[in-house]
Amino acid sequence: MMMNRHTLQQQPVAAADLAEPVSMKEWTGGAIDSLTSKSNESKHPSKDEIVCSHAYMSCALKIAHSLADQLSTVEEERRDLLLQDSYDNNNIPLLVDTIDNNKSWSEYISVYCMKRSIDEENGEISVNNNKGDNVEGASIDIDADIQPLPFNFYGGGGDNSEQPEELQNLEHRLSTLFDINNVNQSIDYLNVRGAIVNEEAATDGKLFHSANGTLEIRSLGIAFYELFSGGQITTTAEAGVPQQPSYPTQSPSLHNVGQTALELHEHERPGESELINTIGGPSKRMSQSNISLGKSSQKTISVEPLQLLGLPTSLCDLISNMIKSGNGETHGGIEEAYEFISEVRDDLKLMIDSPNIYLQDIDLAEATNVGLQFGSSLHGREAEMQSLKESCQRSISTGCEVAMICGTSGIGKSKLSDEFARSAKESGSIFISGRCDKLQSQPLKPISSAYNKYCAWLSVNDRSTAEKIAAALKEYLGEDLASLVSAMPNLANILGDDFDSTENENDTAMDSQKRLRYLFCVFTGVISSCHDTPLIFFLDDCQWMDSATVALLNQIMIMTGVDIEDNGFFFGCYRDDEMGETHPLFQMLSTVNSLCGTKTTKIHLTPMSKGDLNEMVSATLNLLPRITRPLADMLHHRTKGSPLFVKQVMMDLYKQRLLYPSLSRRRWVWEFDKILEMKIPENVAAFITKSFDRLPSEVLSALVVLSCFGASADISLIEVLEREIQQPLIAPLDVAVAHSVLGKRNGEFYFMHDKLQEAAYSMMKAEERCLHHNR
Repeated sequence: MMMNRHTLQQQPVAAADLAEPVSMKEWTGGAIDSLTSKSNESKHPSKDEIVCSHAYMSCALKIAHSLADQLSTVEEERRDLLLQDSYDNNNIPLLVDTIDNNKSWSEYISVYCMKRSIDEENGEISVNNNKGDNVEGASIDIDADIQPLPFNFYGGGGDNSEQPEELQNLEHRLSTLFDINNVNQSIDYLNVRGAIVNEEAATDGKLFHSANGTLEIRSLGIAFYELFSGGQITTTAEAGVPQQPSYPTQSPSLHNVGQTALELHEHERPGESELINTIGGPSKRMSQSNISLGKSSQKTISVEPLQLLGLPTSLCDLISNMIKSGNGETHGGIEEAYEFISEVRDDLKLMIDSPNIYLQDIDLAEATNVGLQFGSSLHGREAEMQSLKESCQRSISTGCEVAMICGTSGIGKSKLSDEFARSAKESGSIFISGRCDKLQSQPLKPISSAYNKYCAWLSVNDRSTAEKIAAALKEYLGEDLASLVSAMPNLANILGDDFDSTENENDTAMDSQKRLRYLFCVFTGVISSCHDTPLIFFLDDCQWMDSATVALLNQIMIMTGVDIEDNGFFFGCYRDDEMGETHPLFQMLSTVNSLCGTKTTKIHLTPMSKGDLNEMVSATLNLLPRITRPLADMLHHRTKGSPLFVKQVMMDLYKQRLLYPSLSRRRWVWEFDKILEMKIPENVAAFITKSFDRLPSEVLSALVVLSCFGASADISLIEVLEREIQQPLIAPLDVAVAHSVLGKRNGEFYFMHDKLQEAAYSMMKAEERCLHHNR
């Protein structure tokens, strides 16, 4: 069964725009020549440079994926037939393997490209726009010196056989130019639509059965080798003589990659074999591990170092594993073996869709010095993110909804909130965030600190809005502004010096707190009305919210005379295993719902699935999900799908050199058997506490001091404290940053997660805590 032409294009293309198919061998030469001619450099790039270019590789990936996609369909149909109780062996769809010594795989593959119109006289090129336009849309540049001939120039008759030869040629040229159906059509080799295995393979008898598909995977790997190397493929006869298949090209700077590899091997120094024992560098084992081109072939193909060309490691490994799958071995071990062509198709699709993750080589120096870097992308939280966005939109439209994100510690609540904040800021919203701290007992601190950071940002980034807010606050609050400034000092940067900073000292503590709640309500209304974009307010760790903050939120939501309904959204995060339905926040939300109709959308985060966790591990290590799946499955089993737990375990594996960047393989590798033998605590808290034992004592001491301030502390404060208590703090905390226990940004140290802060705080004995807090 061969593929029909309609399987080539993913988008409709007019038949007139599709050029006649060419062999993959011809396409390779044509694409290289096209890119060579397009080069603006005085010296044309070498063939090696061209095949590693983005333009060539993107086309080659499209061809490779098209072939794998079509052959995987045949493969699936064949497997379905094999599962039937009875079948006609002669009717099973067959796949291709080359056994003709005189032909390479590239001659059995047809590539479809778009046409392009060329004026042979002037060399002007107009490429069709690939949107289904017919040939009549092509533009033709006509020499300005050529004028249209009069109708009766040849005597008025239709017969011009007696005209001078020069005039006959001119007439033919003009008629050709104006007859669009006769425009010379050439192939745009860089506008690929797809590829198929052509019918000649069937008529030449190059098809044979394979029960599990591995021989077809090997053969397709040989084709990919030719495709991505630009036609350079090393074959070795039984006598061991390196040969190179003939390849038509005009590129002047070709070299035999196979011979280059062999020369490198001959000069290999003792101790280098492990370093270059990959597809990125030859070894004796690899050079001698030759793969037969076919059942009856006397020639074999060596798995030579494609990376010497500069091709990405992931692509080289893919081709190597495909070719070696026919021998029952793979470049990276049994876990990296290809069983079905559909797996090849899926890997190629990932390289096309996410080249920055799956096609780009890692920076080995950075990976070695910096270590694991977890990206900002969400994995497996798309539905929850969509629910949060929809809740926000409803709130802004109707003013009657809040959202609460819940889940256990380390499940990814803050990560989801951070990603939502990034999206909201990009859309122009004003994002104000605060955090409830278990160790902070000051009333209203979560909201006052959030507004204080907002004032600092506003005074620098939006002076015009700051001036409007200052004028409104002075009008509404007058002398009461002093109390508001004492709660959030950065407000003074907005108000300027022309306000009375003297506070009313006659109020009792209770009256002062009530007045401050009122002032915060007014402030919220003012900033909401002064901004043209939505105002989004977020509080993290709401399970530790104090009663005064709950009362303030309640007052903001129901206070009369302050209209923030059309321009605001509040959402928060809490640990559902530490916050029951009797918590004051839930009671407040229930009251607001009954009084104002404000609904609460609950977004519950559950542990990551195996697939989502593998996606995260894959993106972190820049490896295809098929390769990382065994590691990810083991991590899922040990951590029960907790994202924080997974990250902590991976960081620990890196520190113990069980997960590390390999110089020889140019990618992350791991010691799977040794990881299986590791004893990992059942929960993340116990694991973090255990991992702290490996930190130096001065680092642990500094972490204990920092934990007394809560989740974060200004570096300037730590510097003052370091001088006062005469204990090193800054240097040890920097070591903690290197171990990913702390982060450092915007002039502060902060714990990477509240579980880390809790673990540091718990290292103090009860009698020591008062001493540390009093210091």
